Amino acid sequence: MTLLLEKGALERDHFIVTAELIPPRNWNPSPLVEQAVRYRGCVDAVDLSDNLLAIARLSPVVGAFFVRQVGVEPIVQINLRDRNRMGIQSDLLGLAALGVKNIAILGGYPARVGTEPNAKEVYDLETMELVRYVRRFVDEGKLFDGTVMEEAPKFTIGTVENIAGKPIKELIDRLEAKVEGGTNFVRTQLVFDLDLIGEWMEEARRRGLHERVTIMASILPLRDANHVETALKIPGIVIPDSFRARLEDSESGEEGLAIAAELIGEIRKIEGMSGIHIRPIGGAEDSVNKLVKAAGLMPLGPLTASA
Repeated sequence: MTLLLEKGALERDHFIVTAELIPPRNWNPSPLVEQAVRYRGCVDAVDLSDNLLAIARLSPVVGAFFVRQVGVEPIVQINLRDRNRMGIQSDLLGLAALGVKNIAILGGYPARVGTEPNAKEVYDLETMELVRYVRRFVDEGKLFDGTVMEEAPKFTIGTVENIAGKPIKELIDRLEAKVEGGTNFVRTQLVFDLDLIGEWMEEARRRGLHERVTIMASILPLRDANHVETALKIPGIVIPDSFRARLEDSESGEEGLAIAAELIGEIRKIEGMSGIHIRPIGGAEDSVNKLVKAAGLMPLGPLTASA
């Protein structure tokens, strides 16, 4: 059974849980598959990141093939930094051939932050341009140049949204433009500040966007106080001083999980929020299953999407 993240594809009361899966820095897919198996039954789907943090890794398209072999639903990220419109279409056709149903479009971190700082960044298309192209790809079965395929593929299209750094109106203007262009689901940037996500969602609800698109909040389970510094290097992240203090004062090693579980509990109360996306950045992969259990998200409800 295939998961589709478009609004209305899942049961109304099903709170979606996805987790990021980072492909390895070698050709052997075994670590990726083993991690996917550990997540199986705890999450609805896994995101295969695309050269995360501007570091060359195993192709997420190839990773999706192996992940599906062990019964885990993949969401494949497509970053605009590394490929032009021809390369993107090639990947989309390959994903359709594999039966992958969900993609997430994002810009990608600048090359200078990764292992190849002199790499040429492509950015042939902007996010909203690609959303519109993929929407036509799906709805009309047309390649980007207008060529009609024999059969249109089925994809739901995701994007990532900032909730900080600009006035709320500007942020929601951008979200609304993506929804108008054909986005099916969105993930926020990492959430630590409940007031911030509350204001963002209030404006999204005011415009009725929560009824048109699946909205999910991204969560990072912090390991310790040092992990806070790693997280703050990600653009758009705001972490309250109270969380840092709790991590510094804790001796259990589980305070980060407790904070994340509390955040999830409050996020579930926000009208219009459809799920969470767990991002175990910085070596927190083993915390995903623990967090799902601590937040009371097990067992997961049944998926109700057609293949």
